[in-house]
Amino acid sequence: MLLRCITWILLFVSLNAFAAAFTEAEFEEIRAEIRSASSQSPLEAISTTEYFLFKFDKQLSTRQKIRLLYGKAWFQIQTDDMHSAISTLSQCKKMSIEVSDPTILYSYYSLTAGALTRMGLYERALENYLESYKLAALMDTELFLRQTENNIGNVYLKLSRYEDAKAYFQRFYQDAKQRDLAQQMAVGLNNLGEAHFGLGEYQTALAFHKQSLNLREQNEFTYHSSWSHHNLGKTYIALDELELAKQHLERAIKIRKDSNAIADSIGPQIDLMKIKLSQKAYQGTETRLKEIIKLSDEHTRHKEKSEAYQLLKMYYQQVNDLQSALNTSALLMQSKLKFLQGQAEIGVAFHAAQMNLAIKERDIAKLTQENALHQLNTQAVKTQLIIMIIAMVIIILLTGYFVRRIKTKNLILIETLDNLKATQKQLLEAEKMAAMTTLVSGMAHQLNTPLGLVVTSASCLEEKLKEIRQLLSDQTLSATQLKIFLEEASEMLALTANNSGRAADMIARFKQIAANLDTSDASNFEVLGFLTQRCTLISQSIESDVALTVTGDTVDIHSHPETLIKVISQLVNNSCAHGFAQQSSKHIDIEVKNDGNYVLITYQDNGIGISEDDQKHMFDPFYTSQLSEGNLGLGLNIAYNSVVHVLNGEIGYEHQANGARFIIKIPKMKAANIV
Repeated sequence: MLLRCITWILLFVSLNAFAAAFTEAEFEEIRAEIRSASSQSPLEAISTTEYFLFKFDKQLSTRQKIRLLYGKAWFQIQTDDMHSAISTLSQCKKMSIEVSDPTILYSYYSLTAGALTRMGLYERALENYLESYKLAALMDTELFLRQTENNIGNVYLKLSRYEDAKAYFQRFYQDAKQRDLAQQMAVGLNNLGEAHFGLGEYQTALAFHKQSLNLREQNEFTYHSSWSHHNLGKTYIALDELELAKQHLERAIKIRKDSNAIADSIGPQIDLMKIKLSQKAYQGTETRLKEIIKLSDEHTRHKEKSEAYQLLKMYYQQVNDLQSALNTSALLMQSKLKFLQGQAEIGVAFHAAQMNLAIKERDIAKLTQENALHQLNTQAVKTQLIIMIIAMVIIILLTGYFVRRIKTKNLILIETLDNLKATQKQLLEAEKMAAMTTLVSGMAHQLNTPLGLVVTSASCLEEKLKEIRQLLSDQTLSATQLKIFLEEASEMLALTANNSGRAADMIARFKQIAANLDTSDASNFEVLGFLTQRCTLISQSIESDVALTVTGDTVDIHSHPETLIKVISQLVNNSCAHGFAQQSSKHIDIEVKNDGNYVLITYQDNGIGISEDDQKHMFDPFYTSQLSEGNLGLGLNIAYNSVVHVLNGEIGYEHQANGARFIIKIPKMKAANIV
């Protein structure tokens, strides 16, 4: 029985190990199944692609795997999952080293540019399209060149460079017409229509979109015809033929919903709502717009979400619901901010992926060089072994045995050391990125509320000004209306000034992070006497019932006295703000001790102390137990950075039952002077 099981296992392993590679015809059958899945939804196509990649891992060639992964990246772009798309494309770039086919790299740059265009990063997109254009020029077909030019034209369209875009689209259309490629011809006509629309040539745009629609319907390109319907709807709006616009927009929505392209149906729905607002058809408008906002949020369509919020704000203004309009303005600003944050994240993810690729390519080159050197060394060793074997076979065999064992151990040790160095580097980079992320997110969080209120107040004041100007222009402005406006304007300006002051105060406090790291001039000073003198001034500026004493040894050091007193001042402020909330008798004791090449400064208060949970994060920026009371949580972070980065010392906290106890350890001499 055991022998039979072993036989079956070996047979299974051998079948997988020596599975025949797919022919191009078999590979096209797999792609046909993926295309069929994509007709249901992009998510279904992603799932099907991942299934085939896993199932036929041994039978697919590297080139075939890359082509499937490119399809997966395209479907991820369609679902607006840009982080996954960038990751998939980076995987393809890494694998492309094994394939000498320019079309592989061409597809990488084209798809990367498509993802960046989708996120509005047009400059980066053009850089990648330029790379794909260079590769297309090396291929023996005009098709790739024209396709790349069409892609570049789409970017120019987004940048409102309509004349440039029109030139690219015209070449693309003529090439498709010569090759009798119906689908590409329809795309070219559609793009030419969009270029003329941007130039304000609406009748010409209408003619191109109609031609594109006819061609797509003749060839049963049902889903793609939805783009023609959508563009026809927008063109008829521009021509003020609203009923025709409605028909085409409703047709575009239906086709995309029937094709399970729910996210792509949001655009024509928004244009349809613009018509309703222009016709003042308010019934169901609010509900429909909220549904569009929810749909945009579900499919991560930040741009469409912002447009929907803008329309909802216009609706509230038209029905004179100013409070709802004000609330919607705030949501609109948040949506735009989220879109900008998404752009920034994709930009960072793209550059991080590029950096990882560069590092991996460098490592591969290094390994290749090391392998060549290793082969040369091995050949030399073999030559020496052959010469030695002739003289003394037994001794050579023993020597060779031990040499090989030592060599293997050395290689293992070298590999382990390299892994440790790489891990150390990754941990340092991760720590830096975590600190930067915490700092930036903390600042953004703190500034978001006051700046949001300033923007909202300014927007509302602008609307009020428009109303007053209109009343003044119509000569219907009454004294009462003017008085109400002046009162409201005064309130809004006060709100703006108050929150601007809050933001300015926060920024000034943020500057302390850098300002406290500015190294004052180093000098020789005696620590005990210096602290005694300066702490007297500190005690005069704090609560009168706090007793502050300085004791200890006389220690001379060469360091930064002003930075040291700033650290002590931060600790005193922390005790007064947090530690003495419930204390009647308040004491702060500072002790100076001589410790060889260092001076130890012990700071002790008799307050409530710091909880074990807070101790884990107390030196982190923006961490505070009193955020609602206006504290930003920067004091201990500033003290920590000053001690570590300026004084070249250490600061720690000793947990105890009562009071807070900090230990500061500073070298007596600057780091460059320590022997």
